[in-house]
Parts: sequence; structure tokens; C-alpha cells
Amino acid sequence: MKSVILVSCLWGWSMVKKNKGQQEMVGFVLIVAIVLIALMVFLVISIRNKTEFKQSDDVENFVNVLMMHTTECAIVYEPDYDNVNDLIKSCYNNRKCTNLNKMACDYLNESLNQIMEKVMETDASVSAYEVDIAYENNEERSYVIPQILKGNCSGSVYGGQQLISVESGRIIALVKFCYN
Repeated sequence: MKSVILVSCLWGWSMVKKNKGQQEMVGFVLIVAIVLIALMVFLVISIRNKTEFKQSDDVENFVNVLMMHTTECAIVYEPDYDNVNDLIKSCYNNRKCTNLNKMACDYLNESLNQIMEKVMETDASVSAYEVDIAYENNEERSYVIPQILKGNCSGSVYGGQQLISVESGRIIALVKFCYN
């Protein structure tokens, strides 16, 4: 009988040792998981802060003026020239500048590149710029024209945007400037 009690005590003691080891492993795995989650949160926050920009009244005003700028593109007839806002809509609808015999998207891309080049020439404090014109609805986001980028940004980034309503979504015209 003593041997049965001794064996059962030893067996119980070994089970306690096994459970204690398992508990330590579970604790270690939990600590590693918590550290990994904290690192992922830190990484997401640091990446998000690098891509964001500060809202600027000056850039916002520039975007508003840019959208009202009259172009040389006439979609319907010649004295009815589109401004940049209307040209973006015409581009989205895959229309053609009848007076220039060019697609609205091609002309929009050329025009924006020329305007932004002139901004770089006249404002020495601007070291880089980015222009994004993208269609967005609940399910997708796609560029209306290719993203326009120039320069190397090493300073503060300021931006402004304008929303343009189109059927089943909206177009976001976003301009960012990098200042030294």
C-alpha cells in the first residue's frame, strides 16, 4: 500500500512539474505576443506620421485657384473652355478636347505638369511637390491621372485638397508642397 501511495505521489508531483512547465511556456508566448503587438502599433504610427501632411490655408487657396484656372481645352465647342475642375471631370468620363484633338486626361496631365513647374520656378522655398487626383468610392480608390511628383522632400510638408463630386463617388484633388 505504501508503494502505491508513493507511486501516486510521485506521479502527481511529476504532473505538477509538467503543468508548471506548460504554464511557464504559455506565459512566455503571451509576453512575446504582447511585445510584437506593441512593436506593430509603434510601426504603424511611425509610418502614418511620415505620410501625413499639415493642412495649410495657403496650399488650400492654391488648390482652389488651380481648380478655377481656365484651360485651352473645349470639350463641346470652342469658346466654352473647361477649367481644371471641369477638365478633371471630363478626364474621369474619358472625354476628348475637340479643339485640341487630345484626350482630356492627356491634356490635364500636361497642364498640371506645366503649372507645377512654374510654381517651382517662382517659389524658391518649395523643394518638392506632389499632385494626386484620385477617384474614390466606398470600395475602391484609383488614380484618374498618374501621380505627379518632383523634387526631394527634406522639410515640412503642407497640403490642401478639393473634393469633386461625380456619380457613385468623388474625386479628390490633393496637392502637397515640401518647404525647406
